[in-house]
Amino acid sequence: MKSLALWRHSGPQSIDRPEEDSQSSFRTGSMLHYVLVYMTLASALLTVGGVVLHTILKADTSDRRESQFLSSLLRAEKHLRSDSRDNGIKFESASQLSLVTLQQTQVNWSAERGILSRTELRDTQILATERYIFPAGSQISFKAEEPSIVVIRIVEPSAFVKYSSLSNGGTNSKKPEEEANPATPSSVAQPNVVEIRLKGANP
Repeated sequence: MKSLALWRHSGPQSIDRPEEDSQSSFRTGSMLHYVLVYMTLASALLTVGGVVLHTILKADTSDRRESQFLSSLLRAEKHLRSDSRDNGIKFESASQLSLVTLQQTQVNWSAERGILSRTELRDTQILATERYIFPAGSQISFKAEEPSIVVIRIVEPSAFVKYSSLSNGGTNSKKPEEEANPATPSSVAQPNVVEIRLKGANP
């Protein structure tokens, strides 16, 4: 009788255990599935966030480059037109212009990669110097057209070329040309060119 009672007492317990273990395994498997789903969603969100942040930073860099280019261009054009209107600018070379002011001072305009400089002298003494610094990758040159026109040609940096990490043409003046101004690939849009045409200049 004792063995029968013991069997009856212990029997139901041994029957219930497999069902509990099955339910526990099912719950554990379901939770793992949800964890994997959440991890996948979180990874996707982080990837999208990274792409958006990179795009914003790139757009901010582009805006600052355009702002610097436009600011230097407007200031230089105003001064160039003032010199040309009052005195007439003489074309010397692809990187040099000159004029004599009404006060009999010598003014030299020079171009070196992304820098446009104006130096005013009396005899050999420098009276004033101004520099107009364009973004890295800018190229500036002078040319004469017809007897009375001088053209200042400024090539904007290409949006498809990675220039030096330094931000302006002045910091690239001592670098090799191929490093400071790498060529724009022919498969992409070529950079914009701005020309300042000065009438009434001396040939």
